[in-house]
Amino acid sequence: MRQLRGIHWLPLLMLTVVWVMLMGEVSVGNVLAGVLVAFLVQLVFPLPSVTLGVHFRPVAFVVLAVRFLWDMTTASVQVAWLAVRPGPTVSGVVVDLRLRSDNDLFQTITAEMVALVPGTVVIDLDGERRLLTLHVIDVTTRQQAEVVRHRVLAQEARVLRAFDPDPDAVLNPRRRREVTG
Repeated sequence: MRQLRGIHWLPLLMLTVVWVMLMGEVSVGNVLAGVLVAFLVQLVFPLPSVTLGVHFRPVAFVVLAVRFLWDMTTASVQVAWLAVRPGPTVSGVVVDLRLRSDNDLFQTITAEMVALVPGTVVIDLDGERRLLTLHVIDVTTRQQAEVVRHRVLAQEARVLRAFDPDPDAVLNPRRRREVTG
């Protein structure tokens, strides 16, 4: 009976839906076969329990989402203009920056959100060293690179405020020294 603890209703339902969709026809036989396959998949390949350590803050999440959509929209317009404007070819630069969080999940969320903004490509994320390497177009001066760094760190701060159980411990340098030291 211990094996049955790994069976969860939501994945069972989702796997069954996928099975029925793959079969191309909703019928009693396909649904029963889907339930059986989903049950066997969960029984043979049980997933470990995962503790994410995430504290969801709705207001901070709305701020994160709205700012992300704004960044995507403005960057899309800027990249579109760079593509059609007359003049020299646009060049890019590689920027390294050190993230503040050592949590792999929050680093990944930050990197993915940065990568989804047009004009920025994530080259590497070294989670152990907290080093994010980006390629950014239309950056020619050190001052512009610093603006990019500031923008990415602000994005990370919004991610931490939306999901980290104690964002102040990561974002406040004084608290960060107390926690690590």
